[in-house]
Amino acid sequence: MRPAAVRPPGRACSAAARSSQLARRTRSEIMASVKADLKPASPKARAMLKKLQALAERGVDGERLVAQRKIERLKARYDFEAPCAEETPDLFQGSFKRSIKAKWIYSFGPAEFDLANAVKWAIESGTGIHCLYRGCDLLAEAAPSTADRLARIAEHISQSFRSLVARFSTVNGVSLADRGVFVMGLYDGMMNDLRAKGQPLPSRPRSRRKRRVKKPAVSLATGLHVHPYTLAVGLGRQIRFSVPLQEITAELEALTQPRLADEADPSAPKGLRGGN
Repeated sequence: MRPAAVRPPGRACSAAARSSQLARRTRSEIMASVKADLKPASPKARAMLKKLQALAERGVDGERLVAQRKIERLKARYDFEAPCAEETPDLFQGSFKRSIKAKWIYSFGPAEFDLANAVKWAIESGTGIHCLYRGCDLLAEAAPSTADRLARIAEHISQSFRSLVARFSTVNGVSLADRGVFVMGLYDGMMNDLRAKGQPLPSRPRSRRKRRVKKPAVSLATGLHVHPYTLAVGLGRQIRFSVPLQEITAELEALTQPRLADEADPSAPKGLRGGN
């Protein structure tokens, strides 16, 4: 039995501080989950929000209070933090011309089968252009001008997915098997192919614990306080509307920051750090 660790007086963590850390983590998880359930704000909803905000600022008598209540109800239904389609370009906006000849648009690494499929399905779903593989190359049956545009789309999606997956992989407790669930969330968010309310999220793979090991086994999920799919959906939406990758990465870091902050603080109690 391990002896109880003695915490130096100068590094003591009060019960109030522990409760505050847990509360921040819980709020972050709830906000990420709620945000994933909200519908993207339509142009009509955004126009209504602007009118209500103006009324809440310049209204008279009880108009301000009524407008503020309507704003709260509107924000409870729609996600206004997602990029507006009118302000940011949609990757799949406009027309795409087919061809009987298949042209190269992108090449993937041998182990990037999940990324390759996401790009292929996105192009076929968003443009109606049939795609096929030739080795590690992705080809599209598109006219020359359309093929050039599809090459840029494939490059944008691939680089965005790679960067976000790489950053996601640095979170403590994330396993290699979580990559597939995270990529699935990015794709569904990008194509607005969200799960119906009440439909279960994709299950996270778990590794089997070896019985021979006497040390307490650490669950792969201990370092991630939000489901990988839920975390990725909102980020995928922004990829479609060409939000700068730095901004999307910053949002990913913000959603995982509470856990990273606990890991970086050696004075935090054992139960509040990355391990159990």
